[in-house]
Amino acid sequence: MKTLFVYNKKAGNKFQSTLVDEIKAHLPCDFQSEFIEIQKFDAFKTVDFECLVAIGGDGTVNTVAKRACIEKKILAIIPKGSGDGLARFLGLTKNIATDVKTILTGHKIQIDTADVSDHFFVNVAGTGFEAEVADTFDKAGIRGILGYFKTIVKLFYHKQEEYVSLTLSNTKIKLPFFSLSIANGNQWGNNFEIASKADLQDGLLEIAIMRKPKWYQIPYLILFLKNKRKKSPLITYYKVNKVDIEHKAECWHIDGEPIQLKGKKTVQIHPKSLTIIVPHGKKEENAKT
Repeated sequence: MKTLFVYNKKAGNKFQSTLVDEIKAHLPCDFQSEFIEIQKFDAFKTVDFECLVAIGGDGTVNTVAKRACIEKKILAIIPKGSGDGLARFLGLTKNIATDVKTILTGHKIQIDTADVSDHFFVNVAGTGFEAEVADTFDKAGIRGILGYFKTIVKLFYHKQEEYVSLTLSNTKIKLPFFSLSIANGNQWGNNFEIASKADLQDGLLEIAIMRKPKWYQIPYLILFLKNKRKKSPLITYYKVNKVDIEHKAECWHIDGEPIQLKGKKTVQIHPKSLTIIVPHGKKEENAKT
């Protein structure tokens, strides 16, 4: 299986110059592969490659996954980002030797992808507080969980609730919200699970509408996000295959990458549209949850 490895030097806390050599050291001598930086990926011809490997964070995964989806290639991931939401959901380890072994010996499954008004995503998209965090985090040029924490604290006090209109099965509802997540995968990253019941293979998305927590509610919210609890009084869920979203703010994120979107947004799922390599046992684990 001829494989193209696409790496992002800007992902994570600090790019290790030895990363490519370390990956190559775990590949068989006769393994057909090529390595390129993500900046060259758009212009690179992938016709001779069966598998595309994203080496970086969720933004890198989004870029490589979109092309793999369009060109019917196989996707694999070596996580090297700040949050690595999809990779963590899939059971990848951030250990080079283990994740390369998954590429070589893991099994292939078909997963759903989705889009927000034709903007492809594979893990989580959203608006409100989480989108503003993504935007500020990106502009500040900081990385790592500590950088996320500082950004969240800085923005939390000033961010107020807004109203959003959702059209679900021809029924329109208007709700107050602080943060709105559209989850195909189950988490934002760093094992903070906004939608523990999300399933990449069920043909549905989880819409999570979060109210703004009071200061005293924040510890309970963190416990909910980290411990897979079933319910939180702050979050309402809707399971959909398509939804129209209307609200005045234009700040969104697509797999953690900030974007400006105007007007009404249509979100829809594309069932079993991407083939991806996962560790053995992950498909069975998903089936149980």
